[in-house]
Amino acid sequence: MMEVPLNSVRRWLFTTNHKDVGILYFITSLYFLVVGGALAVLMRLQLMAPGLNILQSAPFNQAVTVHGLVMVLWFLSPLAFAFANYFVPLQIGARDLAFPRLNALSYWFYLFGGLLAAIGFFTPGGAIDTGWTVYAPLNTTKYAPQLGVTLGGAGLLMLIASVTMSTVNFLVTIFRSRAPGMTLLRMPIYTWGILLTVFMMLFAFPSIAAGVIMLAADRLLGTLYFSSVEGGAILWDHLFWFFGHPEVYIVLVPGLVAIAEVLPVFARKPLYGKKILITALIIGSIMSFMVWAHHMFVTGTDPGFRKFMTITTETISIPFGVATLAFILTLVGASIRFTTPVLFALGGVALFIIGGVTGVFNSSVALDYYLRGTYWIVAHFHYTLVGGATTGLLAALYYWWPKMTGRMFNEKLGKLHFIVYMIGFNLLYFPMHFLIDMPRRVFTYPADMGWELPNMLSTLGTIIFAFSWLILFVNLYQSLRKGEPAGNNPWGAWSLEWLVPSPPPRHNYDGQPVVKADGTITIQPIPANGGHHIHETHYSRWPLFMSLGMFITFLGAGLGLPVLLLGALILISSIVGWAKEEFIAVEPAEGERWPFVSVERVRLGVWTLLFGEIVLFGALIGSYIFVRINSATWPAPGEFLNPIEGAINTFILVTSSLTAILALAGAKSGNQTLLRGGLIATFVLGFIFLFNKGREWSELFSHGITFSSGLPATTFYITTGAHGMHVAAGLAVLIYLIIRAFKGRITKENHVGLEGFDLYWHFVDIVWLFLFPLFYLI
Repeated sequence: MMEVPLNSVRRWLFTTNHKDVGILYFITSLYFLVVGGALAVLMRLQLMAPGLNILQSAPFNQAVTVHGLVMVLWFLSPLAFAFANYFVPLQIGARDLAFPRLNALSYWFYLFGGLLAAIGFFTPGGAIDTGWTVYAPLNTTKYAPQLGVTLGGAGLLMLIASVTMSTVNFLVTIFRSRAPGMTLLRMPIYTWGILLTVFMMLFAFPSIAAGVIMLAADRLLGTLYFSSVEGGAILWDHLFWFFGHPEVYIVLVPGLVAIAEVLPVFARKPLYGKKILITALIIGSIMSFMVWAHHMFVTGTDPGFRKFMTITTETISIPFGVATLAFILTLVGASIRFTTPVLFALGGVALFIIGGVTGVFNSSVALDYYLRGTYWIVAHFHYTLVGGATTGLLAALYYWWPKMTGRMFNEKLGKLHFIVYMIGFNLLYFPMHFLIDMPRRVFTYPADMGWELPNMLSTLGTIIFAFSWLILFVNLYQSLRKGEPAGNNPWGAWSLEWLVPSPPPRHNYDGQPVVKADGTITIQPIPANGGHHIHETHYSRWPLFMSLGMFITFLGAGLGLPVLLLGALILISSIVGWAKEEFIAVEPAEGERWPFVSVERVRLGVWTLLFGEIVLFGALIGSYIFVRINSATWPAPGEFLNPIEGAINTFILVTSSLTAILALAGAKSGNQTLLRGGLIATFVLGFIFLFNKGREWSELFSHGITFSSGLPATTFYITTGAHGMHVAAGLAVLIYLIIRAFKGRITKENHVGLEGFDLYWHFVDIVWLFLFPLFYLI
């Protein structure tokens, strides 16, 4: 446990407090906004007039790609989660997120992942240049051999790991740490939006994780997923868009619920139809996974499949239309206070309507053939995600800024920001609707195409829009220096976060918030046994060092073995330090925990992780099935792999599940001999399994069957290799558990960590029960 002064650099490097982490996300997301925005300005200057040479084709493609990836993945969602980190615990009456160190680790993975992707600009050949969708075969070494593409993929993997950690943390926190009386339906609408967003993240990001793993294997090991005809562009499209279209709603929903959070406060009316709005958002979140292939209308997919996707694409507009109506009806008959937050909320509604209307056209297969790949799509996309999501989050920024800092901003500058923002935004993006015959990734164009005026207006709008952000930064800076004291509740808002001082104390509440049946909120003294986090001493260096180790390891994949070994050393040392560190994060003794009243938080966290793992292995196995179905020939059972070896390994792994059960039974009964023996036996069996797999791979390599020896070898090595990495991770955890068992720290009363491991180990074994018949018997 570390002692760190509250006002020091070390505090910000080693903090695990949710508000500190939220501020780190906030600052970092604005940094990536500046990076992505600067690239956008360069792109628009290049397209301002025909035949300009500000950027040549290669730098332009790099700018387009990094701009798209950074703005969607490193600016918009992280800005939403900056507010989520800061305010979700406050809104539900919690003292922190369920797993504070995991929260800090998530932030540092996010930061280092973004730096990995950006470092590509400084490597030979430049940064990733495939377009933000990273389409195959443009992502293969044949067309993009530079290191920057590999580093971009590594950055994505770190970001995906960050998202996974956040998903687990927020789901467990919202379901297990709500204050007494804070039922799900009484939660503020922003917390509801974050809950739905992390559910979408849980099922969307593993798909792109599988795709990036396969792409990394193609680029580093010579596998054939995306360079083959059987896999190639269509396989990547399915993997990417199963993630990519839910990602639109992952970015959008926090902006919409931020608008829903702001409007009632300044309309002095309750949110109209809150239950209906929540239901609509749930339906929209589910349907976001049913429309991915409308991005693939031009790929020659089955006509019946295209019709289904047309219907679902049109249908998904209904729940978000309901959300828009809820916003409008909240304002009917209201006496609105036109402050800066509500202006941005109203602006977000207006811009989102335009983006939604233009999106309906894209559900038509016939229109999509004409519009796909043009600036019409660019306009629609930005009206939805910048107009709806970003503008909504700006409303949240102005709304919560006084609570975060204790200072008011300059209202006149805020309103000037809004006016310049709306003028710049519409001048930037609206003319693009008229460029329906201009391809969206050309870096120059001839003078006789009729594209000059819309491009000139868009570039002028870019400059004005960029200036609007400068006004924001000036306003925030002046607010920090000489803003008027905000008081606890300058807006007269109703949710829990406005009951505490501005800014809130590190422990959030001096007592236990309780929500009564009539909706009133009281703060009651915490009982002596009421668990809570003690943040004055809860700092940890290991999230930072672990992330740094992973960052250097990924760099080593491109820069050479010495760098990789250095990163691995830092990473392993940090994992050991994390495991040895005594870090207390006690769950509140009382609270609303439906529907997981009887599910302990660690177990719930493991279950949440495993649902994401199901999607990851589902994508890997689905890719294997996809390329096998599309292959003219495939080795018969026994021709390529020995079923006897597979059967032996299956027996070993299934037996290891039984020994893990015995270890848990020993812990529950207080039988230390059974506990220790079961853990050791599980470790030995898992090690034998990996040893046998290594020997099997070695024999295949000795017979000339390598990663690049066709799709049967490619899919076998990568899918079973991913499984083997999970087994190895389980063995690492087992070493930690065995040490704790021999120190007497796993007892009848304290064995929840072992329960979590058992769930994970059984899942790994079940995955093998699918892999064995698929690769060895069928």
